[in-house]
Amino acid sequence: MKKVVIILALVLTSTMTFAQDAPPAATPAPEEPASKFAAAVDIVYPYLWRGYKLLGNKVAFQPYLSYAFTDKLTVGLWGTTNFSNADDAYNEFDWYVSYQATPIVKVMLSDYYYDAPIARGSYFDYSDAGTQAIDLSVLFNFSDKGVPLDFQWNTLIAGNDFNSSGDRNFSSYAEVGYTHSIESAGIDLRAFAGAVMSDGDAYYATEGFTFTNVGLNIAKSIKFSEKFSVPVFVRYTYNDAGWANSDGDIIKNFISGGLTLTIK
Repeated sequence: MKKVVIILALVLTSTMTFAQDAPPAATPAPEEPASKFAAAVDIVYPYLWRGYKLLGNKVAFQPYLSYAFTDKLTVGLWGTTNFSNADDAYNEFDWYVSYQATPIVKVMLSDYYYDAPIARGSYFDYSDAGTQAIDLSVLFNFSDKGVPLDFQWNTLIAGNDFNSSGDRNFSSYAEVGYTHSIESAGIDLRAFAGAVMSDGDAYYATEGFTFTNVGLNIAKSIKFSEKFSVPVFVRYTYNDAGWANSDGDIIKNFISGGLTLTIK
């Protein structure tokens, strides 16, 4: 964020002496109000969510937009697509509502709906046969307190999250992160460790506590001009649950990357 700093440090008597000879001071331009609307597109390869590789080796295009009704209440839409009908294609459409309860704590309600050739479901089908779920998240960010730590807890409260007994599982995922900035290089490093916390083979397809998202994210904004820059990232991720490729091999280590194109 930019802050306009006006320094009134000239000698007062000199200013008064030459006031009649000097041209009138220009009125500072008012700051533009912060936009309530934001929109951008992420382009990533491959698409990893909480450490899970979502289907094939395809580039994912992920547009999103949000609107801030107040400085605390925000709603948004998010999607991802491969622009493909192949068996390993993946499409998703989500919406969310977030509320900044305190400078540190944010509460978020998210609706996930995915559509793929191997798993298609009707919208608003929250049954065990559907492909839609609702996630309740509590996110903590301590950076305002001078501590570069963040933590999140997410629990599925509705939708296709049922265990092998047919009961709702309330599958939960937790993650902690530590960010270190190398200011001289304009690089942000974030080490993270995330795990599925719940028992039962349900939404995350794990059998109890499993580290699914452990790694390091490297982010930098590449500046092309005073008004245009492109944030990019490279990430290493380890998922102990793994991902089975077309040969049946279980892959547990992933390298991903991407960039963001800001629309507004």
